[in-house]
Amino acid sequence: MNDTACIRRPSVARSYFLRAAAIVAAAAVLALPATLRADPPEGRWTLVFQDEFNADGDGLDKHWHFQNGPSGHILCSRWRENVVAKDGLCRILNRKEDRGGQQWTSGSMWTKRQFKYGYFEARYRFAAATGLNNSFWIMTVAPSKPTASGSATASGSTADSGQFPHPKEMPEQSGRFEIDICEGHWPDKIHMNIHNWSGKHWSKPKTYRAEGKDLGRDFHVYGLLWNVDELVWFFEGREIRREPNTICHGEAPVWFSSAVMKWAGEVTDKIDGTAMEVDYVRVYQRETPEK
Repeated sequence: MNDTACIRRPSVARSYFLRAAAIVAAAAVLALPATLRADPPEGRWTLVFQDEFNADGDGLDKHWHFQNGPSGHILCSRWRENVVAKDGLCRILNRKEDRGGQQWTSGSMWTKRQFKYGYFEARYRFAAATGLNNSFWIMTVAPSKPTASGSATASGSTADSGQFPHPKEMPEQSGRFEIDICEGHWPDKIHMNIHNWSGKHWSKPKTYRAEGKDLGRDFHVYGLLWNVDELVWFFEGREIRREPNTICHGEAPVWFSSAVMKWAGEVTDKIDGTAMEVDYVRVYQRETPEK
């Protein structure tokens, strides 16, 4: 028998069903959420740094410094052991344990490489508990000092204790600033800020609420466009804030950190065992460098 004779033509009803399914599938492709895209704003850009967190174990140490010690301005000490990369995620673990003279532990990390201007983007989700500040940010640092473990403490800290000071406690230095891309408070608050840490401190905070979203359940994309003239914040590829850039004109590393603090809501035992999880971080700079 001819093989072609075994091929059955679909019924009319089946044909309509297949056509409808194809239309639905095509619409789904067109409606892909912004979390699946990682494009910088319009213009010609070069990807200059990325970490997809595919290197397990000590692979993180190639690109990152870590806090190792207590934190005077928050309720947790922060340690290298609380930052774990596995299966393409970087997890900053929050634990209820006495260490460094504090009752909680968490983690803080910043890139060994420093950047000046560009588009900065991370996909992450908050730890699902109140009392936690889930942060993606940029801040200038004084030259770091290595510890015996190979991690680093900021200049102005005590190397033997590994204590990490609040920026107000660091040595006076011109040009110091902080840009908070997202200080996330579960379930739906995105806090953005600009800090001047040179001379008299001032800040310019603003909060965006992602109504109807649980930012600790799903991953979301947070971005910042930083150039000579302005700072522009993005959530899921959509602009949520724009400010003139009056002070942020030096090199600085990218930071991820979690902090137990009352500003982020009620501090309870529900924090224990939670984690802020980062899928990726990417830094783009324009092909024609900004001055």
